[in-house]
Amino acid sequence: MARLVVNTGGMSFGRMRDGGKYYVDKTLLVKDILDRDDGGIYLYVRPRRFGKTTNISMLNAFFNVEYKGNTWFEGLEISEYPEYDGYRNAFPVIHLDLQNTTASTYGMFLNKVRKEILRAYKVHRYLLEGDLLSDERRIFEELATRDMPEEDLSDSVKLLSEMLYRHHGSRVVVLIDEYDRAVTDSFDTQLQGDIIRFMGSLLSATLKGNDSLQMAYVTGVMQLAKAGMFSGLNNISVDSVLSTMSGERFGFTEAEVRSILDYYGHGDKLGEVMEWYDGYRFGNVDVYNPYSVMTYVSKGFIPGSYWADTGGIKPLVWMFGHMDLRGLGIATTLFGGSPETVTLRDSMTYGDLRLSKAENLYTLMVLSGYCRTEPAGDEYTISIPNKEVRGILERMLDEAVAIPDTIFERFNRAVAEGDADSIASAVQCVLEDSSYYEELEDERSFELIVLTMLHGQISRYDIKA
Repeated sequence: MARLVVNTGGMSFGRMRDGGKYYVDKTLLVKDILDRDDGGIYLYVRPRRFGKTTNISMLNAFFNVEYKGNTWFEGLEISEYPEYDGYRNAFPVIHLDLQNTTASTYGMFLNKVRKEILRAYKVHRYLLEGDLLSDERRIFEELATRDMPEEDLSDSVKLLSEMLYRHHGSRVVVLIDEYDRAVTDSFDTQLQGDIIRFMGSLLSATLKGNDSLQMAYVTGVMQLAKAGMFSGLNNISVDSVLSTMSGERFGFTEAEVRSILDYYGHGDKLGEVMEWYDGYRFGNVDVYNPYSVMTYVSKGFIPGSYWADTGGIKPLVWMFGHMDLRGLGIATTLFGGSPETVTLRDSMTYGDLRLSKAENLYTLMVLSGYCRTEPAGDEYTISIPNKEVRGILERMLDEAVAIPDTIFERFNRAVAEGDADSIASAVQCVLEDSSYYEELEDERSFELIVLTMLHGQISRYDIKA
């Protein structure tokens, strides 16, 4: 019997189940949600490529009335809980995928959002055959011809909810994937403020005071403060990497990785996979990077930095280039293989990120998958999870450190050779011409500069101040 095919291309849950693709069962996410509140508004924050899109596709398959009668869930864990059968394929669903709305101008951004909302409307074009009001028919036409005013675009998902509720007699489930993609990718530009304002209007109209809404499930990478895009949504339930409710629903557990490797005949590769792709902790659960594990399998069990090729987090790259000396010191300690105990924030605004404080930097690193975290009283212990992430972060630091390459190389060569005079000369060059000069106030400040210059030695030595 032929083995199931590995999928790394973001294929929908239904296509995976119909098309003979290997699926790691995460269907108990349905139970997690319904056990909390079957009328709730949920924001699930996880790093990119950790299964958010696959999970939202699975939720669509479970709740959407259009898929009634499917057999996709047979043999999966949620099928062992018949008490949830009444929710299965019982609701009209509006599914918005916003991961491709990144744009260089506001007009281009609105056009991409309009195109995605039009796609959602087309899924329900059967409504045109029913008893619609004239302004409702006009919305279909304006979306198709791209003549819809911005104000109407903000209200369009709510209006579609109302039409679907009236047609089906059941309230609507709204699924929004990557709500923060365009905002994050426009970080530190004038465009970002306009996108935040529009997304705030869209989310508020869709999720706040929408009597046609049964439940909403939103995914993203960043947990933004409610003062931002979620202003006024006091009933939103946030599940992040620090939450304990659904830790095992994103990423692969070790048992799941063992099963994958055994299925493809390479159970002996667990140690290698652990070194490269393990080390994340979501709530109380240790997990592996799912995209990297499946790419590793599809590439013939050859390890590599596969996650690095999926796109970085622009605010993180920016913050690495603007971090203060304390941040540099913690980064160097982490890269040396030692954990650090830090304060993390529950949520942030993009304005917070521009302050370049160490706690903001490391909160973002944790949320976006670049640091492992465990509670330590009122603080958290953070560390670099694995070999893959270490390589990505070291490249970021190399690009961010404001020390000329020639001096950096001369200094590390001198350290390796024990050449004290050359060490002193290289340090003197940095101290005489450094972008950090104004921050060199005490002995600790100078230690951090030297730690940063020793970055080239951390793969061989344990370096501490």
